[in-house]
Amino acid sequence: MRPRARASAAAYLPLIAGLAAALLLLTWVDPAAAAETVPSGAQQALAPVTKMIATLVAIAIGLGVAICGAVIVWGGIEKTLAGANTDSEHRAQKRITNGITGLVWMVLAGVIVSTITAIAVAYGLIEKPF
Repeated sequence: MRPRARASAAAYLPLIAGLAAALLLLTWVDPAAAAETVPSGAQQALAPVTKMIATLVAIAIGLGVAICGAVIVWGGIEKTLAGANTDSEHRAQKRITNGITGLVWMVLAGVIVSTITAIAVAYGLIEKPF
């Protein structure tokens, strides 16, 4: 099972490297130059849309975290009730693992969204949504 885990981690390496490079580029560019490219009034005109998108993303991430927590609890209950049945225990363990994996992805998504929002606010591209 270890080689499979390494193969899937290697598959995400270009994505992680690209995201890191994009964030590095965003932090390297001069914030004043980025703020000058925003047309006058665009920031105020897009403020309601920005707040709506931020609210929807926060709701989606919160709902995802709640669902992952429920899946982990469901897997724990299923594992407790499995008894000597190894097939049910294996299925429950897989459910717990999937719940934890989903939880990690939800937390990672929250961190990425928060980072991008903070960079956009720092550069003056958008107003702080909350």
